[in-house]
Amino acid sequence: MYAMSQPLPPDTAGRVAHGRVASLRQVLPRSKGLLVAPWAILLLTLLTACPLAVNYPDEAGPRYSGDHRTAGAVSAEQEPSSLTVVTFNLAFAENVTEAISALTRPPLAGADVIAMQEMDASAVDRIARELGLAYVYYPASVHQKDGDDFGNALLSRWPITEDRKINLPHDDPYHQQHRIAVVATLDLRGTPVQVVSVHNATPIVGLSARLDQSETIIDAVDGMGPVQVIAGDFNTSDPGSLEQTVKLFSGRGFEWASEGVGDTVDSIIGGLPLDSVFVRGLTPVERGVDRSPAGSDHHPLWVRFAWPQ
Repeated sequence: MYAMSQPLPPDTAGRVAHGRVASLRQVLPRSKGLLVAPWAILLLTLLTACPLAVNYPDEAGPRYSGDHRTAGAVSAEQEPSSLTVVTFNLAFAENVTEAISALTRPPLAGADVIAMQEMDASAVDRIARELGLAYVYYPASVHQKDGDDFGNALLSRWPITEDRKINLPHDDPYHQQHRIAVVATLDLRGTPVQVVSVHNATPIVGLSARLDQSETIIDAVDGMGPVQVIAGDFNTSDPGSLEQTVKLFSGRGFEWASEGVGDTVDSIIGGLPLDSVFVRGLTPVERGVDRSPAGSDHHPLWVRFAWPQ
């Protein structure tokens, strides 16, 4: 018969998660004849196997930007009738060629603004160059999966006049991976429009933490202007999280512009509605998800708005 294990010291999980425990012997009880519960061994093994992320908490950078627009291309057009916003998580920026193909065919072709997540600098620059767009990109961290920078970008047919990084609270409790949002002000023929590219944490931090992240974004742009679009991967995969996120934005004066588009991610447990677009000051007239192959487990989500008046 197994003897009952002693409770682990209260700071054990924190010390292990922060890499301050060299081996299981530092935390497992050593009393003679005492057997440790198998779940405790498994937990500690998993925690010690989690490398800590390298994060970029400085609000000033790293920052990357470029402008590959053709001079005068936008100003030479007739008065636009609509504004199309796309949000697309490119899954570690691994399949850039497929993403470019998707972004150059209907319904995504000619998008005015593209909010992208899980990007690195070279992938953002290549896409912007191929599509003839201006861009700004901030990495949030170096991802453990491939050792590349991992962050958010905004690409635009319109001039980017200002931009900044928004640090989000509640890092991943195991990897300590940091999350950010990127906000840019676009000049739409004299009308300033703030657009935000979002990548909230996974459900491992809990729903309350992700709602705090969304509220941090809203607080950061509140009062910046009457026209704002907040788009990206909100990681609303767990039951009730999408509804609570929509409720939060609605309570702060935003409309759920992508309402009704359905799931945006294919997974082994089925479709998941991870990506959304919220807006105030614009009227959505059409929306959808492009389910053609695009080089990611996420499908690009697009919303077409009436041109701001």
